[in-house]
Amino acid sequence: MKFVKILPLLCMVMASTAQADNLVDRLNQVDQGLQSAQNAVNSTQNSIRDGQNRIDNTQRSIDEIKDGTYVENRVNNKVRNTKRRAVDNLIQRSNNAIRKATNTY
Repeated sequence: MKFVKILPLLCMVMASTAQADNLVDRLNQVDQGLQSAQNAVNSTQNSIRDGQNRIDNTQRSIDEIKDGTYVENRVNNKVRNTKRRAVDNLIQRSNNAIRKATNTY
């Protein structure tokens, strides 16, 4: 007889649990939709930024050609990058030698 008395309460609890699960599923779907929209916005922003960078680089190159400094600037950039790479390689080799000598990887 006790079971008959608590049966409506059990039915309500099960129904509310099912509704809560359904609500969680819907919220997850909404969250996934928002993430997808955010990814699309970020992708569009990156495309716009990349296009603007290409325009800026082209304009800078045109200005350098007009000024006659294009070749000089390219050589300076190449030298600077070569020096940076040489220093980075030296640091990496010395770090590797230290790790090998101390046997710490």
